[in-house]
Amino acid sequence: MSLQEEVAQIFRNWGSGMLEVERKALREKAAKYTVDDWKAEHIVYVAGSGALTGAIGGPVGLAAIVPDLLWCKKVATQGCLGIGHIKGYVIDYENDMNMILAVWSDLAEATVSVPVGKVGIKVSNKILPKVAGKVVEKVILKGSSKIGAKLAAKAASKAATKLTAKLAAKTGVGWIPLIGGVVSAGINWWLLKGLLDAAETYYKSDYIVLKDDEISSLA
Repeated sequence: MSLQEEVAQIFRNWGSGMLEVERKALREKAAKYTVDDWKAEHIVYVAGSGALTGAIGGPVGLAAIVPDLLWCKKVATQGCLGIGHIKGYVIDYENDMNMILAVWSDLAEATVSVPVGKVGIKVSNKILPKVAGKVVEKVILKGSSKIGAKLAAKAASKAATKLTAKLAAKTGVGWIPLIGGVVSAGINWWLLKGLLDAAETYYKSDYIVLKDDEISSLA
């Protein structure tokens, strides 16, 4: 399996996997933060791990890429969903991360309305005014939904392509401990900041508008 395929597998069908007690703890913790402080703390978590794994160097350092990405995914899940809690939204633990990933990978755009001829997915359960265009309720994203499964798979694939391009720099310097640590920390910072920014945009928007015609045709 190639690195890009491994990365896509990591991000495919990104439900939170949290137990109810973990969700409660996240809500309570996030309530004590501002969005900016919350984002900064979570970025530090992954920048530190990236610096450590990158600084190892050699084949051991390269082998640490996938475990490091799994750690980034865990931190990103807490970080992104925490932003939703800070902003006071009802969190869909099974689907929100897939839609945030779709925004980050440019598969969809977070907006306040749905343009004519486009398909939009409602972000939250608040009552919204009628808008031009075809609006698809978020409930279709449950596990049995064709559009939900397709969106999750394509978002993971696009994210893997985007991330693998960055990881090429990491593997290129992975044999040099000092440089590898700096590059690895920078990639983790870039990944987490991008996902957290996408989450903030997602939660303050009313819809995400699909950019992919194949997915839109399933609505």
